[in-house]
Parts: sequence; C-alpha cells; structure tokens
Amino acid sequence: MPPRLCGILLHCACAFALALAPAISAAGEVRGSARVSFSATSTLHDFTGTAGSVAFSLSQGAGGAWSADVNVAVADLKTGNRWRDGDMREMFDSAKHPRIRASFRDLDPEKVRSSGLLPFLLQIRTVERPVQAAVRNWRQTEREASFDAAFDVSLESFQLEAPETFFLSVGDTVRVTVRVTLERV
Repeated sequence: MPPRLCGILLHCACAFALALAPAISAAGEVRGSARVSFSATSTLHDFTGTAGSVAFSLSQGAGGAWSADVNVAVADLKTGNRWRDGDMREMFDSAKHPRIRASFRDLDPEKVRSSGLLPFLLQIRTVERPVQAAVRNWRQTEREASFDAAFDVSLESFQLEAPETFFLSVGDTVRVTVRVTLERV
C-alpha cells in the first residue's frame, strides 16, 4: 500500500482520537493535535511513514455530543523515499484531491472510552467509508487527555490502486496509528 495512503489514514485516526477530547471538559473549547504514523507491506520490504502533526478543534452540540472534522494534507505524507512518496501522491490524485478527511459526529466520550472504539467517516478522494479505530492508553487530567488510536485501511475499499514497480507491489492493508493530545482552552 502506498505510504501516502497510510499517512492519510493515520491523520484520520488522529481525528478520531481528537473527537474523544470532550471527555476532559464538560464545557468550553477543546483543542487537539494528532501525530499520525502508518505502516504497510510490500513484496520487497515493509515500510513506515508519517503525516506530521495535525491541529483541530472539537465542538459540543446542544445535546452534549462532540463533533470534529480533521483534514490531512496528502502532501504531508512522507516515507523517507521520494519516489515512493511521489507514487503515493499520484495514487491519491493529490492535484485534484489534496486532502483526506475524517469526520466525527455526535460522539459521547464516555461511550468511546468504555467501549474502546471510536467511529468516524473517512473520505479519500470521492469515496467515504465508516471506520472504527481502537482506542488505547487513555490518560486524563482535569485539563488534558491523551490516547492512542489505531485502525486498518484497505486501499481497494477506497478504490485506490497501489503503484507497482517492476516486481514490487504494495499490500492492500495500511495500518494507521495516531497519538492524540487534547487540551481544554
């Protein structure tokens, strides 16, 4: 699976984790940051990548549920190999679709924390699919919360074709891991 796709998925995972931030505050604004990483397999060797850090904010609705949109720039996905990164951007058609979006809606932080699952909608190019991230390592104080979120993304399910070079091919599944930090403002 192309590193770019992995990076985008990681950003989406971060967005999911940030949606849980409301658990640190019953009222007020919650700001978050997510550090996204991804890993994929290929016929020659496995590889990893990052998508940098993404900032976002959470909003609380009238019913107390929280929502957030997290956008990850495809150009920020990096694997340390410029040719692979270029192939990844091409796979995502970054000229026409420069961002990957994760949408979190009507989240109840206590339900997410107790179930260990963070549901969201992931959009890559024009395809949108529901995803559930597994949440672990939840830490919380009166002012801050942090946790890790992880999920797998199938390139095929988003109508993406991993680039092939000679005898090298990338696996269909990309593992995305996000470290989320939330802070009450």
